[in-house]
Amino acid sequence: MRKSVVCPILAVALGAAGFALRKWELSTAFEPETGLVTPGMPSTIALIAVSAAAVLLFLLCAMGKHADFTGEFHQAFAAKGNTFFFSAAVLGAFLAFGGAALELASVAGSYREARAMALQGMGGNPFLAILLPVVLAGFSAAAGASVLMLARKCYRGETVERMSGGVLLPAYALCLWLIVAYQARASDPVIQDYIYELLAIICALLAAYYLAGFAFQRPRPGKTVFFALSGVYFSLVTLADRHDPATLLLYGFCVCYLLAFVTALLAQDGRPRPVQEPEGPRMPGEADQDNEIKLEGFPNESE
Repeated sequence: MRKSVVCPILAVALGAAGFALRKWELSTAFEPETGLVTPGMPSTIALIAVSAAAVLLFLLCAMGKHADFTGEFHQAFAAKGNTFFFSAAVLGAFLAFGGAALELASVAGSYREARAMALQGMGGNPFLAILLPVVLAGFSAAAGASVLMLARKCYRGETVERMSGGVLLPAYALCLWLIVAYQARASDPVIQDYIYELLAIICALLAAYYLAGFAFQRPRPGKTVFFALSGVYFSLVTLADRHDPATLLLYGFCVCYLLAFVTALLAQDGRPRPVQEPEGPRMPGEADQDNEIKLEGFPNESE
């Protein structure tokens, strides 16, 4: 089977196994009264072993010789008529819209809580408490719109403009989400309580960054594949954690968005490229003419 089929299925299957192991760990490895972790629990060891094996397998999927992409986003992720690609990308976009809507819906309650604490002298400005969630909601909606635009163009075989700022919107949203998630967990001394959710956001962020690199003439197929598959895996694992509905939808967005584009990239990466035919004999003076063309527009070193 082709890597474009095997690798995404592998990420989803391992993510489902990790989800089950994380559920097991949450029910057995954490003390109900204190929330502290009991060391050496089988569930914890099993989850760490599966996660390490998954990362190694994704590394193997990303290794090897890759196609020489020329920095054209629509060539690297061409998926004309690919129903799975378009369906997954559209679903991811609407999950991002749903996450943004739920995030905005929770702002009023967060403001009331922050205002009550401020009146008691236990908090700062309540507007600052809701600033990041509001901005995150805006960027999540923008990321969903960006994914819809990219999916439509890649599905129809249309051109994605070079240096397009819209390609970067998912990376901006994930970067802001990482800040919000870490801010909420910074005071938690039990790293095992939130390590998988942070790994999911970090891998998704790096995958979105390398995905955008194809539109900026900086294609990195191997790194894109590795972080996209890892992002799918860790996003599925952390779905077992206790998240609010908006956060669950954003992790669903990561799974669908990364699956769609890594599948398209692997399909293009495995497609045979046309081999350039050797040039015939040149007429006298042609070599000098080529050198003049290559140097055109560059300043003379002696100047």
